[in-house]
Amino acid sequence: MRKLYIVLILIFCFSFLYITNGNIVYAKNNNIDYDSVSKVLEKDIKENHIPGMAVIVVNPDEVIFSKTYGNCENIDTPFIIGSMSKSFTALSIMKLVEENKIDITKPISTYIDTSLYFKNKEDGDRIIIKQLLNQNSGIGTYQKLGNLKITKNYGKYEYSNANYNLLGKIIESVSDESYSDYVTKNILEPLGMNHTSATLEESKKKGLIKGYQNYFGIPIAEDPNYPTDDNSWIQVPAGFISSSASDMGKYLQMYLNQGLNIITEDSVNKMFYDNIPQDDMDRDYYGMGWVYTKYYSKKVLTHSGLVENYTSKMFIIPEDNIGIVVLVNMNDYLVTNNLLEDIVKPILGEEKPNVPNHLYLKNHLLLDAIYLVITTIAIYPIVTIRKWKNKNKTKKLYIIDIIRHLIVPLLLILLPAVIAVPFWVIWNFVKDLALVLIVNFLLMISVGLYKISYLLKEIKEFIR
Repeated sequence: MRKLYIVLILIFCFSFLYITNGNIVYAKNNNIDYDSVSKVLEKDIKENHIPGMAVIVVNPDEVIFSKTYGNCENIDTPFIIGSMSKSFTALSIMKLVEENKIDITKPISTYIDTSLYFKNKEDGDRIIIKQLLNQNSGIGTYQKLGNLKITKNYGKYEYSNANYNLLGKIIESVSDESYSDYVTKNILEPLGMNHTSATLEESKKKGLIKGYQNYFGIPIAEDPNYPTDDNSWIQVPAGFISSSASDMGKYLQMYLNQGLNIITEDSVNKMFYDNIPQDDMDRDYYGMGWVYTKYYSKKVLTHSGLVENYTSKMFIIPEDNIGIVVLVNMNDYLVTNNLLEDIVKPILGEEKPNVPNHLYLKNHLLLDAIYLVITTIAIYPIVTIRKWKNKNKTKKLYIIDIIRHLIVPLLLILLPAVIAVPFWVIWNFVKDLALVLIVNFLLMISVGLYKISYLLKEIKEFIR
C-alpha cells in the first residue's frame, strides 16, 4: 500500500467538522493527565476536520480513559475497523491450533481446496499457514481469490489482504461454521463484545456509524462497500469486522490478561513476537495480525485499519501494560493516518508533531487547483472548437492538438499503471481523483476524434 499512500498524499481533501460532547471516563494510570490528553484530541479532530472519533485507553482491569468526539455520541457505537480485523482472524487460527485442529507449519492445501483460489493448485502446497499469518506467502498485494499466484517475493514480507481472506476460508473449513459464527461464539460472546459484528446486517442492527469519503473537499456519507463474494479484494476476515471503542477495549484487555479464557499466554506471545521484518530498517515486524514497532520511544504493538470510509488504529504498550484504540468514520490518508499514527504519543509522554491548521486548507486548494487545470485543458478545446475550425492548420497547431488529445489523456489513463496501483483501487479509495482521470480522458479523446473526422472531411472535399 505504500505506493497508494504516496498518491493519496496528493489528493488530500478538506472536510467539515461537527463537534459534540461525547461520554467520557477517566481513571488514574501512569501519571498521565488525561484532561490534557482530551484537549489534545479535541484540537486534533478540529484541525484535522474529522467527522467522528471514539477513543479508549485500558489497562488489564479497567477503562482508564474513554471519550467520543464529533458526530460519534456513544462509546458503544460500532465503526468498521478495517485491517484490525486481521488480529481476530489470527486469534481464531491460534485458538484452533490449541484445539489441535490446525498446524500452522502445514501447507494450506491440507485444509482447503487450493484449486478454488489459485491459478496453479500447486502453489497451495508451497505456502504454509504461518506464511499467510506473517504476510510472506508470496501472494501479491492486489491479488484476489481465484487468481492467486506466488510471486518473486515468496518468503519476504508483502502485505496482502488475500492472505487473511484465505485464513478465513481455512477457519470455515476446519470449524465447519461460517467465519461470522465462529468469531462470534469463540471470541465476541466470551468477551462480552456485544457491539461487534462480522456481517453487515448485524453491524447495522447494532448502530454502525455512517462513514465518510471526500469528494473534491466535501465529505459525503456513504454506505460501506461491504464484501459480498470471493471477488472482493478485502473480505470480512481481512478488514470488515465492525466494533465499538468499548468492545475493542475489552478485546485489548484480553491480550493484557495473557489471553484470558480465549487462548493461552504462549499463543499471545507467538501472535506478538513470532514475526518477520517488514523491511531492512530493523524497526517494524509483522506477525499474526500485529506489527511490533520501534517507531515510538517505547516498544509498541499496533495495527491500523482502513476501508473506503473508515480508519482505525490500536496499540498495546507492554511496558506500561495499557491498550489504546482510536476509531474514525472517515478515510483521508493525509489527515486521519497521520493523526492515528501519532495520537498515542501524548499517552507515551511524547510530543506530537505540530502541523499548522492552514496547511490542510493549502493542500486542499492545491489539489483542487491541479484538478481544475486538468479539467480546463480538457474543456478549452470544446468551447473554442469553432475558432479551431477557422484557424490555419499549421504544424504548431497539430503538435498542440497531439499533446492535448493524445499525450495528456494517455498520461491520465496510464497513471495507475505508472504507480503500479490498479485503477479499481483508486476508484474505491479516491473516487474524486478517479472521476477526474476518467472524465477528462474521455473529453480529450472525444474532441481529438472529432477533430480528426473534421480534418478527414475537409481533405475529401479538397480532393473533390
